[in-house]
Amino acid sequence: MIVNYRNDSKSAQSIVKQIESFGGKAIAVKADVFTKEGIDKLFDAVKNTFSKIDVLVNNAASFDNNDSPDNTEAFLRIFEANLLAQIQITNAARKLMKKGKIIFVSSIHGKLGHGRPDVIAYSSMKAALESYMKNLAKYLAPDILVNAVSPGRTLTPMWGDMTDEYKKRQASGHLINRWIEPTEIADGILFLARNDAVCGEVLVIDGGMSLKILG
Repeated sequence: MIVNYRNDSKSAQSIVKQIESFGGKAIAVKADVFTKEGIDKLFDAVKNTFSKIDVLVNNAASFDNNDSPDNTEAFLRIFEANLLAQIQITNAARKLMKKGKIIFVSSIHGKLGHGRPDVIAYSSMKAALESYMKNLAKYLAPDILVNAVSPGRTLTPMWGDMTDEYKKRQASGHLINRWIEPTEIADGILFLARNDAVCGEVLVIDGGMSLKILG
């Protein structure tokens, strides 16, 4: 397994050790996949270590604190990170895939009409990503099955430092009244990686968020 990271070497090496503890082979590769140079570096490492790719989990994404309906520069930055980078990564991976699975990480904000004006570019690009995923599924099936997971508020480092009050308020947006754990998203990805009957679908793991505050 190739574990890609941009900054968090400690977490990447921890994942490698976990994989190795179960008898697997893994390496961590520091590569900024928002750039062509980073994508080339990543897949050079793949080719030098493994002969093929069986599963691609494509979760490259970025927020922009200046996201707004009027900020076209934010749209361009998020387009490059949340859509174009995923397309380029996918195309590079496909050269090493004859059969397998491609799994994108979308967002509940990507559902039609969901999101907020202050994340309009992010939401738009996630919706575009899901459209790309479905059309790619039509193109690659039956040899390569393409799907996506759509998380709600998941307790990852992306959120930064939060006060207890803010953390509780955000959790209340889910019907389950708690944050989603990263392992619960990973379980959904594993399901899609193992299943040979799901194709072109978005697996929603949002703790009931879409029903409670987005519906």
